[in-house]
Amino acid sequence: MKFTAWAQTSLFSIVLSLSLSLSLLTSARAESWEWKDNDRVVFLGDGLLEQEQYSGWVEAMLVASHPDLNLTFRNLGWSADTPAGESRFGLSLLQAGREPEDEGWKQLCAQLELTEPDVLVLGYGMASGLEGHHSELEDQGLAQFRMDYQRLLDKTREISPGLRLLLLSPLQPLNDAELETTLRAYSQAIQQLADANGATFVDLADCAQQSELRKDPIHLNDAGYKELAREIAQQLGLDANRWLEHPNLDALLKVILRKNTWWFHRSRPANMAYVFGFRKHEQGQNADEIPQFDALVAEEEGRIAQLRAVSKSSISQPEPRLESVFAEFEPQAIPEFTLGDELEITLWAQNPDLNKPIHMNFDAQGRLWVASSEAYPMIEVGQSAPDKIVVLEDTDDDGVADQSTVFADGLLIPTGVLPGDGGVYVAQSTDLLFLKDTDGDGRADVKRRVLSGFGTEDTHHNLHTLLWGPDGRLYMNQSVYTRTDTETPHGVVRLKAGGGFRYDTRSMRMEIFFRGLWNSWGHQFDSFGQSFLSDGAGFAGIAYSFPGATFNPTPKARQQLDLISPGNWPKFDSL
Repeated sequence: MKFTAWAQTSLFSIVLSLSLSLSLLTSARAESWEWKDNDRVVFLGDGLLEQEQYSGWVEAMLVASHPDLNLTFRNLGWSADTPAGESRFGLSLLQAGREPEDEGWKQLCAQLELTEPDVLVLGYGMASGLEGHHSELEDQGLAQFRMDYQRLLDKTREISPGLRLLLLSPLQPLNDAELETTLRAYSQAIQQLADANGATFVDLADCAQQSELRKDPIHLNDAGYKELAREIAQQLGLDANRWLEHPNLDALLKVILRKNTWWFHRSRPANMAYVFGFRKHEQGQNADEIPQFDALVAEEEGRIAQLRAVSKSSISQPEPRLESVFAEFEPQAIPEFTLGDELEITLWAQNPDLNKPIHMNFDAQGRLWVASSEAYPMIEVGQSAPDKIVVLEDTDDDGVADQSTVFADGLLIPTGVLPGDGGVYVAQSTDLLFLKDTDGDGRADVKRRVLSGFGTEDTHHNLHTLLWGPDGRLYMNQSVYTRTDTETPHGVVRLKAGGGFRYDTRSMRMEIFFRGLWNSWGHQFDSFGQSFLSDGAGFAGIAYSFPGATFNPTPKARQQLDLISPGNWPKFDSL
């Protein structure tokens, strides 16, 4: 006999009420929380904790508040994740559609076993609440969240006996009363779980409720994470501001962020399909490199240990990493082309004005924006992010680019670039970035993560083909061996194989435009607004696309469309 969602919820409530009334388990008071020397602290959750790795404020607060304790941190947050590990589905890197049903859960458990936490800081609820809020089965979603969360708490204590648990509520959204009601229900469920499991609960309902502390209505910006750190400090009985006076705070933040970078490459390496997955026969020799990041993490933790001393400290600077410079190139011979009648081809730009371009787009001024990647297909151990966005311009109108400017550097395998909205959008690793020059010096001084959670399991399938559509929305594609899970203010978007998205940069609403194709590196609209795609690996030619179109390969699709150019074709792009 199967329980209904109502019955499951009722049973959970009865058991929970009994637990509370009998006082078998009581929640720890937040203000009485104590940290211990050599605690390994693991952050686990959805976008709230994933994005903390880019600010470092919460970790810096805990380190600066406890200068006599050796606290170490690992971030396992993942955009749009749930307590069932939904965003981790795909990490076994079998071909799309062949993954086991519980793969996300198994991968979540494996990552906890790798990190061996003494303290687990859980930040779930936003992604689950967004999915539940936009579902007709909202009550069932909340019931499932409770059960999955309890299973996770049970499993974590099995993995790490004696584990201490710190449960964060989700943030409350800005200017969305209906979503706020939903998220308050999830917050209440988390507090009940904390009570029933002897965990400590931190309520973030009133945290960072000003728009200047948010990058969008549901996510914090850097200033917001600083406020989050203050809120957590206060609720844990620490001085909310004294840690900000730590004499080495700036240096601590710098080293923490560098440590987080090495840990990101260790825990979420790019190109995993080739390194560990079903294509490891091609690059499996690189698997030995990934654990080598552990030494770099430990090196930075040694610096953190030096810096946490209250007195002003100077520490040894890290050895220079492999940096990127454009090498000098000899002019290359122009290749021979077979051209149609009345066509002409001339050289417009070459090395060293650009190097290893992956994607390019012109702006309204006729400048060519180029995503250039020297790290592709994967970064080397100890290598600083070397990649760039370069702007090429023909200033004297002679048909040849004579000016090359590095607009942004320090990027990690940018696979798409598109000028617009007063700056430029860049697809990079797990993120869609927005870069902007605000002081007119030709270099980006603003960097904002617009969306996160894009897959990197096969770097030549990463988010790509950025294009403005005739409807003013931003279109972008991914290829078959990547898995995307991203949080937006309007809901969670998941795409576990190839396909395309369209995103309204004004309303922040995102949806899947089409599904399928092996490697859709070509997309164009004609003068009637019709959409055409080319598949760089399918050998079947051109696809006529429209909202909801589904092509081969789409796992578990009921029906798939044929392409409009029957036959077998070599790889090509579209224009």
